[in-house]
Amino acid sequence: MSSDQASRLRSLAQGRPAEQPLFAARVVAITSGKGGVGKTNVVAGLALALAQQGQRVVVMDADFGLANLDILLGLSPKYTLEHVLRGEKVIEEILLDGPLGIRIIPASSGIQELTRLDTMSELRLVQGLQRVAETADWLLIDTAAGIHDSVLKLLMAAQEVVLIATPEPTSLVDAYAMVKVLHLREAGKPLWLLVNNGQSADEAQETVDQLQAVTERFLGKQLRVLGMIPNDPHILQAVRQQRGVVELFPHSPATQAFQALARQLLGQVSLQPDGFASFWRQLASDDSN
Repeated sequence: MSSDQASRLRSLAQGRPAEQPLFAARVVAITSGKGGVGKTNVVAGLALALAQQGQRVVVMDADFGLANLDILLGLSPKYTLEHVLRGEKVIEEILLDGPLGIRIIPASSGIQELTRLDTMSELRLVQGLQRVAETADWLLIDTAAGIHDSVLKLLMAAQEVVLIATPEPTSLVDAYAMVKVLHLREAGKPLWLLVNNGQSADEAQETVDQLQAVTERFLGKQLRVLGMIPNDPHILQAVRQQRGVVELFPHSPATQAFQALARQLLGQVSLQPDGFASFWRQLASDDSN
C-alpha cells in the first residue's frame, strides 16, 4: 500500500470536507444468522414498500458469495460491483433501475470478501457509495448470511441493523449468535428483529419471546421488534415470476406486512445528516489506521 493511497483513504475516514453536502441516506443492513430465512426477499419487499412511500431507495447486494437480488427482480446486470472494485467502472455505471424506481448495486458471486480488498478497491467502493447516497433516502445493504468478517464489517458500519429470523430452532440459535457477536463489538448498536415466514401472529410472538429471553438473560440486551412477514404463497409466486411481491400482489398479506414494516422504519429510524458519512468512515477505518 503506497503512502499516497493510505493518505487518500485516511482523509475519507477523518470526515467530510466542509464544502460537500450533508448525506441524508439512512444506512440499514439486513442480515441473518443462517441462510435460507428469506433475507433477500425481505430486502426486496422493504425496498419496494419504501419506494411506495415516496422514498428514494438504493439497495446494495453485498452477498458476495451468492449474489441473487438482481435475479429475484428479473434484472440482468451487464456490470457488477466487481468491475467497480477493479477500477473498470464507477458505481453510477453499474446501477440497475429496478421496479418502482428503486436502484440496485449488483454484486458478483465469488468476488473477494470486503475485508480482503486492497486500499484502492475499498476507496473506490466508499467514494462510489458516498456519491450514490447523495440522491437517496435509504441505502439498504443485503449482507451475506452468517458471522463472517466481511459481514460484520458492514453491520458495524451501518446506522441500523435488521436481523431476520424464522420460527425454526436452528434459526433462533444462529440469530442469538449474531446478536451476541454484535453486542460484544458494540453494545449500543441499534438492532431490530424481524420474524419471517411466520404461520401466525402467535407463532411470531413466541419466536420473539424466546429470542428476547436469552438475549436479556445472557447479554442484558433488549431487542427492538419490527413484527412479522407472514408465510404467504404469493411470495413464492412472485419469486417464480422474478417480480417483487409488493409490486405483483399489492393486496397480499405479505405486501401489507412489508408496507407496515416500511411505515414503522420511517417513523422510528431517524434521518441523521451524518448517517452515510459514518458508514463510509467505518468502512475506511481499518485500512486508514
